[in-house]
Amino acid sequence: MAGLEFRLLGRVEVYRDGQPVDVGGPKQRAVLASLLLRVRRVVSVDQLIDDLWPEQPPTRAAATVQVFVSQLRRALEPTRSRGATATVLVTASPGYLLDIEPDAVDAHAFANLVVRGRAALDAGDPGRAAHLLLRAEEMARGPALGDVPVTPFTRAAAARLTELHLGAAEDRIDAELALGRHAALVAELEQWVRRHPLRERLRAQLMLGLYRCGRQVEALATYRETRRLLHDELGLEPGVRLRELEQAVLRQDPGLAWPPPVSPPAPPPVPAPRAEVATPNREAAAADRPGRVLVVDDTAINRKLLAAAVAGLGHEVGTAQNGHRALEMLRAAADGPRGFDLVLLDLLMPVLDGYATLTEIKADPTLAAIPVIMVSAVPELESVVRCIELGAIDYLPKPYSSTMLRARLCASLQARRSAAERETALRTEIAALRAEVGQARIGTGPEPT
Repeated sequence: MAGLEFRLLGRVEVYRDGQPVDVGGPKQRAVLASLLLRVRRVVSVDQLIDDLWPEQPPTRAAATVQVFVSQLRRALEPTRSRGATATVLVTASPGYLLDIEPDAVDAHAFANLVVRGRAALDAGDPGRAAHLLLRAEEMARGPALGDVPVTPFTRAAAARLTELHLGAAEDRIDAELALGRHAALVAELEQWVRRHPLRERLRAQLMLGLYRCGRQVEALATYRETRRLLHDELGLEPGVRLRELEQAVLRQDPGLAWPPPVSPPAPPPVPAPRAEVATPNREAAAADRPGRVLVVDDTAINRKLLAAAVAGLGHEVGTAQNGHRALEMLRAAADGPRGFDLVLLDLLMPVLDGYATLTEIKADPTLAAIPVIMVSAVPELESVVRCIELGAIDYLPKPYSSTMLRARLCASLQARRSAAERETALRTEIAALRAEVGQARIGTGPEPT
């Protein structure tokens, strides 16, 4: 229904045209939260009962859920006449479904911003990444699902949202460090570290910020404090990233300094337009550098349609009918001239589903760098968050437009190429350093007698 907004990033709230809507007590709001987290997906009555009463449901639990749903319908559609079919909270066997746009729910809009922000960061656009991720951070109004009864379901959902919010903040800080904003970030990072003292990524970001501000002693003190805390609390040593950062600070590694952005060369003059009219495929090929894309979907018609759409944008396409076949094709082509630049992976497949396939891709060192976009007609928040946690670079909801598909492919392929270019440059630099070390060793050998 137009004008309805739903909020989960704090108290569970509903607004109609900017005005709050009374959606009842804690249990009734918990029913609403369960439906919102699975928006446009049927939630069975049994699932709602389990979400509300995980251990000992009351005797008339199903009837109580029906009462909650009836009251929510009256709150969401107050002008609906008695006996008329509901259009927002609809009955769909074996339960109910909220038929609303996912972006009307703040948690779903938040997750989408995080996906876009991370894609921009991977694509080498820290300015856009910082803007999108800050917007996502600012959507939180307090602890997620803060006013509903604590059950295993609400606890797990709130924990996922909290982790996604913290990860977004860390990504945004990485973007701002890339923009040279270290001086402004140090105080904020100190606050983050106080709130999350065992978060090594935040500690590393604080060390880098301090070092770039000329505060090398404090950067090393941060490492020593982190090492002491991890040892005392968990009996662990700092991770590889922190240990390497400490050594880089000690030797004042030039690579830690912030590199000011290099102005791009002036673009070449635009040639005069030709008389012929460009076709859509030719325009796409001119705008997007083609890549090799693997489309994975168990449904033949869906696989064919998506492959045709990708090919229509100028890309070379391979197809696989399930996760096992996809892994075979990726491993056979890995690091070779026929390697894939991107995977479009269907989420719901009966043979090795998208989650399991994505996990195997990211666990294989030869495949982990290949960006994966998940494709699904189920835009529920739990699925989006889980895909992000498993390493997907983006999430493409069905149905999708050609404009959306082209934008997602372009951003992901650009991220892949930027990473490959950085790796090539790093390997070249390492080779040069090794050559210098080799020459130095030859020059410092024993003098002839």
